[in-house]
Amino acid sequence: MLSQRENVFYYFPRKPSTGLLFFFVLLFFFAGEKIFAQDLGNLGDQKPVSLDGAITVSGTKYSVAGAPARRPPTSWTIIGTPTLGIYGVSFPFTFILSDQESDFRQPFDQFGVSPSYKWLTLHLGYNSLSYSKYSLAGITFLGAGIDINPGSLRLSAMYGRFQRAVEMDTTPQTQTYSYVQPAYKRMGYAAKIGYGSQTSFIDFIYLHASDDSSSLQRRPDSLNIFPAENTVFALNTRLKIIEQLAFEGEGAVSFFTRDIRSPMIDSGNIPQSLASLIQVHSSTSMLFAANTALVFAVPHFSTRLGYERIEPDYNSLGAYYFTSDVENYTIAPAFDLFQNKFRASGSVGIQNDNILNNKIARTQRVIGSGNISINPAQVFGIDLNYTNYATTQGAVKSPLDTGHFQVRNVSQSASVTPRLLFISTEMTNSFILSLSQQQYTDYNIYTQASANSNTTTGSFNYNVSFLKTGLNIGASLLYADTKQATTTTGLRGVTINASKSLFSNKLSLGGSLGFTNSLIQVPETTNYTTNTINESLNSSFRVSTQGTFSLTIYATENSSTLAGSTPFTEITATLSYSHNFSF
Repeated sequence: MLSQRENVFYYFPRKPSTGLLFFFVLLFFFAGEKIFAQDLGNLGDQKPVSLDGAITVSGTKYSVAGAPARRPPTSWTIIGTPTLGIYGVSFPFTFILSDQESDFRQPFDQFGVSPSYKWLTLHLGYNSLSYSKYSLAGITFLGAGIDINPGSLRLSAMYGRFQRAVEMDTTPQTQTYSYVQPAYKRMGYAAKIGYGSQTSFIDFIYLHASDDSSSLQRRPDSLNIFPAENTVFALNTRLKIIEQLAFEGEGAVSFFTRDIRSPMIDSGNIPQSLASLIQVHSSTSMLFAANTALVFAVPHFSTRLGYERIEPDYNSLGAYYFTSDVENYTIAPAFDLFQNKFRASGSVGIQNDNILNNKIARTQRVIGSGNISINPAQVFGIDLNYTNYATTQGAVKSPLDTGHFQVRNVSQSASVTPRLLFISTEMTNSFILSLSQQQYTDYNIYTQASANSNTTTGSFNYNVSFLKTGLNIGASLLYADTKQATTTTGLRGVTINASKSLFSNKLSLGGSLGFTNSLIQVPETTNYTTNTINESLNSSFRVSTQGTFSLTIYATENSSTLAGSTPFTEITATLSYSHNFSF
């Protein structure tokens, strides 16, 4: 195996990984299906050209008294979402124009289209694609991609720039710390071939991405940023064993080179067939990630038994972030009774790190959650939720340990949400109450005094709707209280709102008034409160089936007993016009 240790990478054989590596490679290179030709026979039945979408123009006026302004006094925005159609192929566009762009040169910072026709989809410009969790997983790229899904065949490919070059900031005030994160230009490509449907399929994925070491004039080595390279082979599958039982699995092997400038080395574990795809350096690591699950489902009952393992420092340049060095065992049952009037679901799992036994301690977490929903009749229902996260660290293998660094804590939360709903031909009344409790308990006697916390929250919402007149009236209450160490924070609030539709729903009027009181108490040091009043008025008028004018006025009044603070008032008014078009 190629592994990392104290920021230096070493190579040493790891025989069990060789078989798994061959498994991925053989599946990837020897799987293939017949490709079907695209049927363009009905192309003449499509509209030659169509254009539809919406455009919104808005202007905002802002004023403040008693505090510095947080935005310009006037501003404007134009937002458009046109979709161009050419013989049934759709080209969706989005653009935003605003006076806030000080360096405005073009109407689009990022622009991408994904035209599609039947089972063929192209991705051009800026896009994000997901092939699997451990390979290409939603990273934004600038380039091109294609999806070909005729029937059961699943083909995809992409090529583009994963990251643009960003030079290191060397201005005098940032000599010791760079506020601009430098980055090498990164290019990548990926491919997926598979067969099946959404319920039963198998996909084989290949990803390669590398940095251009010559794309920066100044090397950011001092910031531990090096030109990297990555090759990933992945497998993603879901197979229906019987009608009630399915197997889900995903695995990947990642060859990650931290610095492509490091010396090349020989690798005895890399198959000769991969020599042209993988270049092994002294800073190259070979790591695995995988998850499997058995899903059992029958009417009114289902359960999922899962396992996941991600080795330390596992990485893919096709994904943004990984939580590595983790192993999870979970079971998640769910069932319903009495014609779905009673529903229950939950999950219990064990999570631990140090899966390669190369750390001085192992941390284990017990994770559990449960949800119950009871709906005996339309008029009444109640939801119950509970979660429990317990973390325990094993014995620390250090002679200097005195218990200061031992970890053992429990985080719990519980909530109950009853509701009442009364419906008649003239009105509806709804009452919703929500209460929750969150508690964090630290069992380390050296840290519990500052870490323990307890939070209680509650809210109540009432709404009445008069169906014939279009009048809606509502009110809500909010309560929150948090205690941590010697600090107590609280929040109290009340809001009333109303809306009314007129002239056959062409005109809509609404408004709300809210008051919140927040407090912070620290004995013998700090004790202050803040009062805030929020007021809003909104209206919209539909001038035609395509056009609507809207006006929103929002005001905030704030005062605080904190020393040095002054009361202030903010008012923001926005007038906008939205037009839907179709040609």
